[in-house]
Amino acid sequence: MWKNASLAAKLIVVIVSATALIFVGVLMYDYQTSKKTVLSEMGDNVKNLTLKTVYQIEATLNSIEKVPECLANYLECECQQPETLEPFLKALLAQNPAIYGMAAAFEPYSFKPQRYYYCPYIHRSDSGLVITHLGSENYRYWLWDWYTLPKELGRAMWSEPYYDEGGGNIIMTTYSAPMYRTVNNHKKFGGVITADISLFWLEEIIARVKILQSGYAFLLSRNGDFITHPQERLIMRESIFSVAEARGDAQLRELGRKMVQGSEGYACITDFASGKRSVLYYAPLPSNGWSLGIILPEDELFAGLRQMSLKLALIGFGGLVLLILLIIIISRTITRPLRTLATTTEAIGQGDFAVTVAETGPREILHLAQAFNRLGRQLIEYIEKRDFIRDTFGRYVTQEVVSKLMESRNGLELGGEDRELTILMSDLRGFTALTAEMSPRRVVIFLNRYLAKMIEILMDHRGVIDEIIGDGILAFFGAPQPMEDHPFQAVACALQMQAAMAEINALNEAEGFPRLEMGIAVNTGDVVVGNIGSERRTKYSIVGAQVNFTARMESYTVGGQVLISPSTLARLKDQVEVRKSFQVEMKGVPKPVTLYDIRAVHGPIEVVLPDLAEDLKPLPQPQPARLHRIKDKIITDTIDRVWITDLSNQEAVATFSGVLKEWDDVRLHLLDETGGESAGKIFAKVIVLKLSQGQGEAKIRFTSVSPEAQTFLEKLLKKDFSPHN
Repeated sequence: MWKNASLAAKLIVVIVSATALIFVGVLMYDYQTSKKTVLSEMGDNVKNLTLKTVYQIEATLNSIEKVPECLANYLECECQQPETLEPFLKALLAQNPAIYGMAAAFEPYSFKPQRYYYCPYIHRSDSGLVITHLGSENYRYWLWDWYTLPKELGRAMWSEPYYDEGGGNIIMTTYSAPMYRTVNNHKKFGGVITADISLFWLEEIIARVKILQSGYAFLLSRNGDFITHPQERLIMRESIFSVAEARGDAQLRELGRKMVQGSEGYACITDFASGKRSVLYYAPLPSNGWSLGIILPEDELFAGLRQMSLKLALIGFGGLVLLILLIIIISRTITRPLRTLATTTEAIGQGDFAVTVAETGPREILHLAQAFNRLGRQLIEYIEKRDFIRDTFGRYVTQEVVSKLMESRNGLELGGEDRELTILMSDLRGFTALTAEMSPRRVVIFLNRYLAKMIEILMDHRGVIDEIIGDGILAFFGAPQPMEDHPFQAVACALQMQAAMAEINALNEAEGFPRLEMGIAVNTGDVVVGNIGSERRTKYSIVGAQVNFTARMESYTVGGQVLISPSTLARLKDQVEVRKSFQVEMKGVPKPVTLYDIRAVHGPIEVVLPDLAEDLKPLPQPQPARLHRIKDKIITDTIDRVWITDLSNQEAVATFSGVLKEWDDVRLHLLDETGGESAGKIFAKVIVLKLSQGQGEAKIRFTSVSPEAQTFLEKLLKKDFSPHN
């Protein structure tokens, strides 16, 4: 899809993507930097607010701590009576509104020997200051933490928040200062002076901490229990650790540890109350080990930053849209001439090399147009030269070989390869004798008509012509380009070549040329094929025993016949129709060879030859003739006593006295009434031979008949055919 995209689309994708990535990177960097700045600034503000709240609570707690400490020191020096102590406690409570209640808890029998309990407790109520005397079987004050811990530790301290049932009956925390008395110069623990503060007072102080819209503060005890929180269900019922355990929040658990350990800092968390992402700031209260935490929701904390980032994103998007429009406008100035070039290139691809483009536009486009037009002119020149070379070269070798030699770098290197090919060899019967008395010009016309048709058929079947020697053709199939069906193509080509002879002979007869007969042999086998010769003279050819074998096969053909070898037949199986088969003995071949006379081929190409045999007619009386045996186009023997008894346009049966062999090539002369040879020649091949007591009978097949001889034969055939003895 990307490969087929237009230039404008590619420019838009590349430039806009790169710009967008840079913009997004800058925006993200700016957002993260601004976020850190906001956190830093907000952290300072919240830290100040947290410390301010801590200091406010600390100041109140410190002032409260001084009251019981001073009273404890006073009672160590002065012995008081109930009638003076209790009013004194009321006066102290009245002067300190932050204190909810005060108690002077004495050790049993310490205040007076005869008094076991003595713990006056003054606290506030709706009706004013109320005094309650603590100490009973149900309220043993000396067992409470606010009493036992200062006693055991020997120092003043704040207690964990608790519900004071039987005393103030509210949730409170108590500051306890130990009180001692000197007995026999030894200090002895005498009791505890306490000051209670209500958690409602702390909640009011914490509730006044307001930041953003829904930010809030909370207070944790030394154990992590919630002392104050906007959700009342958490106060004194849950700790930060129980909430972390219920939520499976390890981060919250770790923050709880830091807070109860007195650490100070901030962290980004998920608010355990609202579930929102928030920032938690925390700081300790040094006086009692509590910790103050302030929660700020991130959506409120970074609301301004997000709005600013959104505006920047919209501005960036608008810039990208403008950039796209600008790229489209600029790319059109580039792509319009390129589209023209593309259209022109298509015209060149279809063969119109004369097409040109306007040499206008920016400098780069102008140079491109000029180069394009120059390329068109050069292509015309190159193709003209190439076609001239190919056509000229193709007159001497096949176009397939031309392509191999011209398109391959090593096409002209000497050497060959072993390959299985199918070889076709054809030859005209008696051509030399038929043309002996013709003028050279008529011989060329006569031969070229035949060769033009044969070469056309060979080319149609992708055959490579190795040699044309006079009237003979050597061709092969399956090289240089591989051809899986080369046996089929060769046989189909041979049959079509034979079928075309009827058209050639019709033209020859119309112009007074003799009738031609051709024999074809087809053989499949391994040969060496390649560039054979020298650096100065090279030929793309085939060599090997199979070439010689095909030549010997061809010598056994008669006019109109296609013979194939056993190896070719094995490759074609049921695709050919065999007219007959016969065995021959060949020179250099130790065993007899079976050759197959093919009548038809079936498959992608259908070719059927007419039957060769004609009905022989007995002559009214034997026709005398003279017969010359021919070998390698040389007369080797003559038989004078020959009598033709049966005759057709293509065959004859003759009796003779002399030496004759089957498959001999012969030249037949018909004798006239004076015993002289009639005009014209008949070339033939002995196809059947019967010998008996020095006499022989031969069936001969005509391979070439001169016009004069043809005229004589026609006269003989027109005579009254009556049986002869």
